[in-house]
Amino acid sequence: MNQPAMSSPAATQGPIKRISRQERVSVVWTLVLVAIAFIVLFPVLWVGSFMFRPDSAMFARPTEWLFEPTLVHFRYVIENGFIGYLGTSFALASISTFLVVLLGTPAAYAFARFKLRFRDDLFLFVLATRMAPPICMVIPFYMIFSSIGLIDTYFGLTLAYLTFNLSFYIWVMSSFCRDLPVALEEVAILEGHSRFAVFLRVVLPLLRSAIVATGMLCFIFAWNEFMFAFMLGGQQVKTLPVAVPELITTQGVRWGPMAIVGTLSLVPVMIAVFLLQKHIVRGLTMGAVKG
Repeated sequence: MNQPAMSSPAATQGPIKRISRQERVSVVWTLVLVAIAFIVLFPVLWVGSFMFRPDSAMFARPTEWLFEPTLVHFRYVIENGFIGYLGTSFALASISTFLVVLLGTPAAYAFARFKLRFRDDLFLFVLATRMAPPICMVIPFYMIFSSIGLIDTYFGLTLAYLTFNLSFYIWVMSSFCRDLPVALEEVAILEGHSRFAVFLRVVLPLLRSAIVATGMLCFIFAWNEFMFAFMLGGQQVKTLPVAVPELITTQGVRWGPMAIVGTLSLVPVMIAVFLLQKHIVRGLTMGAVKG
């Protein structure tokens, strides 16, 4: 009798699946992105470790990286009012950004759509307020605010933040408004809608992503602002960037509290960007591709 042929192990296991070129490219790009993310996040993670290090282990050698975590730095941050400074920064940045969006969106639309008298001169004036160095603006503000009692007040700092954010917002949003199709507005006007109704029902929905993206940039500018807050603020209204230099004392730099404050300053911006990332990406790329 003929013996059945013995099958090889490769034949019993079935055909070997080959990795396609597209899958290999995808794996390579994933590794590249992971490496870039590690490089970007490593300083943040390194600073984060300072929050729990005792002062004796702040700059220890690699052989001494094992340490007993401590919460003494958190106690120092809470007892010295840095949480309140964080709330002050968030309130000023949020209120000023809301006012910038409220005032700047109609202004940008007017610059883009209407043939105003001296429109180019007015637009150049708006840009000039943004191009001027902060020190050129803060000295007149200090003299004016000190004479009318707005130094060290929320209202005064909010007005000061409007000067550099409103001009930037109008400048960016006017380009977005010019990219909107005029035909949609003309159709709405022919249907009997007023110009204000067209702005509310047609223009604003189309500009939603651009408003979110530009408003987020204004929020970051106000959040990180130092010069106006330092000159026009005080003990009653003190923002986080102004309070951070207090951690540099005659006894040395308090690295633990500074790491906590630095990490806390990242949290509101990261949360806002994470929640609004879809609108931010869409707004930043709006008008990049035209048919």
